[in-house]
Amino acid sequence: MKKILVVNGEKYWQDLLPDFEVIQKSIQDTSWILKNGKLFVADSNGVVEPDGILWRVGAIKPTEIQITALNLIELCGIPCVNSAETLKIGFDRLSMLSAIKKQGLPIIDFNVVTKSHHLKNIRIDFPFVVKVGNFHGEFGKVLIENEKKWQDIKDLLFVTEYYITIEPYINYKRDIRYIVINNKVWAMSRKGRYWKANVETTDFTEFEPLSDLSYKLKELQKEIKADILAIDILEEENGKLHIVEYNDIPGLSGFTDELKYELAEVLKRKLATTLY
Repeated sequence: MKKILVVNGEKYWQDLLPDFEVIQKSIQDTSWILKNGKLFVADSNGVVEPDGILWRVGAIKPTEIQITALNLIELCGIPCVNSAETLKIGFDRLSMLSAIKKQGLPIIDFNVVTKSHHLKNIRIDFPFVVKVGNFHGEFGKVLIENEKKWQDIKDLLFVTEYYITIEPYINYKRDIRYIVINNKVWAMSRKGRYWKANVETTDFTEFEPLSDLSYKLKELQKEIKADILAIDILEEENGKLHIVEYNDIPGLSGFTDELKYELAEVLKRKLATTLY
């Protein structure tokens, strides 16, 4: 029976992949070994030589082990969803935003500094959002409403070694996620309890995807060679859309279970057609 390694992520994959032995490990606890062209992944529960990998590392602190693991997956040629090559593009927010911009999608205007003392040269109207480094989801982000808070945050940012992104706050009416798997697209609006729309989400509503956004998402998917890809969008009251980011390891909560089965099929097809 072939072995599938699920790196982080949800606990239901064995039910969706009953013809395989599914082993789950957390990237934070693993050691990765490449020996004679074969990949082995170890933690306190033992060692696995996977035949395929489902990479579901979500909004955790980006660390060097993640890039090292992806490089080893790429070197040994093990089927991975998404591919290691694709995941490395999305590992850094700036390369991810660059890929979106190249497709002509409307990203939010932003400023970047690599040293916090240059923040004194960045002046935009309140309120605005400060983001630190590569973190996805709710991590590393703060809303700045006034000068007093901005002064406090600037003092705090002095200790970070990450680059800092500053962008205007979008007073949105809807937070929207589009997901494409293979050639199928789904869309959902979400509502959160606080200004971060994906924190303590209180409502999920699926709706029919718009054809123009679906087309652009598919073009972005082709460009970065993704098996699964999401874009997160803020919609203003006047209907104007702003792309916040793309996510190559998107959460599937709130969507129909069809997405889970579709993603499982992607990995099965890769295993059936890839020789390594």
